[in-house]
Amino acid sequence: MALAVVIAVAALVVVGVTVPSARETALHLVQGQTAQTQSQDQSESTADVDQAEATDDSQGDQSADAQDSSADPNDSDQQADESATEAQQTEPTPVEDTSPLDASASATVTTTTTASGISMTVPAGFETTATYQNLESALAKITGQGYKASFVMTDLKTGRGVSYNADAMMYPASSIKAAYCTMVLETTGGQVSSSVASTIEDCIVNSSNDAFHSLINQYGLQSEGDWLAKYAPETSSKAYLYYYPEITSTGFSNIWKEIYRYGTSGEAGASTLTSALSQSNHSPMGGLLRSRYTVWSKPGWYPADGSGDQATNDTGVVFSDCGDYVYVVQTNVPDDFSAIFPLLDALNATHGKICGGSSALLMTSSTTVSGQ
Repeated sequence: MALAVVIAVAALVVVGVTVPSARETALHLVQGQTAQTQSQDQSESTADVDQAEATDDSQGDQSADAQDSSADPNDSDQQADESATEAQQTEPTPVEDTSPLDASASATVTTTTTASGISMTVPAGFETTATYQNLESALAKITGQGYKASFVMTDLKTGRGVSYNADAMMYPASSIKAAYCTMVLETTGGQVSSSVASTIEDCIVNSSNDAFHSLINQYGLQSEGDWLAKYAPETSSKAYLYYYPEITSTGFSNIWKEIYRYGTSGEAGASTLTSALSQSNHSPMGGLLRSRYTVWSKPGWYPADGSGDQATNDTGVVFSDCGDYVYVVQTNVPDDFSAIFPLLDALNATHGKICGGSSALLMTSSTTVSGQ
């Protein structure tokens, strides 16, 4: 508890915030930040422990299987063949949407907002396709339960894409760590020590809160607020005070466009960032697509603990068969990646449909987040 308070106070000192004369006001700010930081630590550290325990359990199961196999290898091989055959029979083959749509470079592109509130810059007629209906249905699965959702998906070459509730301020949870790590690398010209590079990797790949707080202790919040002002001005003032400042999906999309630019630029430090983003654990989009495409991502999650900061998010870049695109999905669903899998799947299919690539839904009963 004492450490968390010291971190919060240090953050306020670094940013140079003028502390009000009323001591109670200052204490309220510090205590609020401390509670947020502690609760975030407990949530995502627990998730990391659960992941480690799951890995240990898996290794134990594998050892037991190996022991059984050595006792009777013929039975083991037969069981493996039967399991593989059963899996092939139960999992459906991805089906492309054959609804007619001109997605060529010369297609007529329209910008509109549907009755469901989905804003689209897409080839004319997309709203009549099965892919659009899947997108609408996936969104309704979240909002129909009373949860709030926000998303942006944009093709980086053509500008085609879809969005929903994109200017709503949402709690980013650990998705914001990708922005902070990018800021560190860009503002230092990529000239960081091997220790800092390892901390950045741990922060992104494992979503380590200790690593994140270590970076903040070294580089502060002032630098993050200044950096965010260029891409997500609606959140920059909050970033001077809070580790996990609320942000819009529009702002997050702009940040990921900058991450894409930097990551593909060949500039110093870029490979440190992209190597970590391409291996991030817990990412639904990573679990869904990394067998097909390169996916840079940073998810975030937070349970319902009474703070109002509950979230299940995934953000990133997909290097798809028909072009690279940025995606941001933010919800106030409490810590449940299964709830946003259908929406991410529908967004990927939407990108394929409107840009001339694969429009198949890829989610199956065995789809899980990356790293599991």
